[in-house]
Amino acid sequence: MARRCRIPVQLAPYEAAPVRLGHNGGPALDVSWEAWLWRKAHARAWKPPRRDIALHRMKRAERLGLDYRSYAGVLMNRGAHLGAAIFLLDGLGAEEMPAASARIAAISDCRILLGVADPRDAGAELAGRADMLVASVEGNALGRAIDRFLLRYQLTPGGTFLVGSSSAHLRAAEDAGLALFLWASDYFGRMSN
Repeated sequence: MARRCRIPVQLAPYEAAPVRLGHNGGPALDVSWEAWLWRKAHARAWKPPRRDIALHRMKRAERLGLDYRSYAGVLMNRGAHLGAAIFLLDGLGAEEMPAASARIAAISDCRILLGVADPRDAGAELAGRADMLVASVEGNALGRAIDRFLLRYQLTPGGTFLVGSSSAHLRAAEDAGLALFLWASDYFGRMSN
């Protein structure tokens, strides 16, 4: 293993030694082997994908109602494609529900868990599209419903995203280890534009 030299830390630049010729006064560079390996791996990971791969990811993101950056971020962080969505619609008003249900019904090749305040409020089209329909639940019951959904369809939390409208929904997504949480106002607002 290469021997690393220690570079002294200068906390106060005005007390430092005089700047040598050719030095720009910036911080010392990390020239260690580990830093070089990290920079090389980072550059390889964030290299722009080929055109056909980028187009495939963009189409997949659009089918799920996501933007490319969100979809690619999940793919980079989790290493899994999103294949399941959880929509908790109990926070939406009556005027927002028709647009939301039309958008959810249009999603293809994705497993969907739908949580609504009253299952009778879900239209026939929306109830037919959902793989699992649950009445609005809070706390531990919401976590158990998410776990049942993931187990029933053999899904991974890293390949699932949640669209919710409250901090309890955000906590449930974090507790379940889901790949992505989106606020319902952002998700459905993006679709109407």
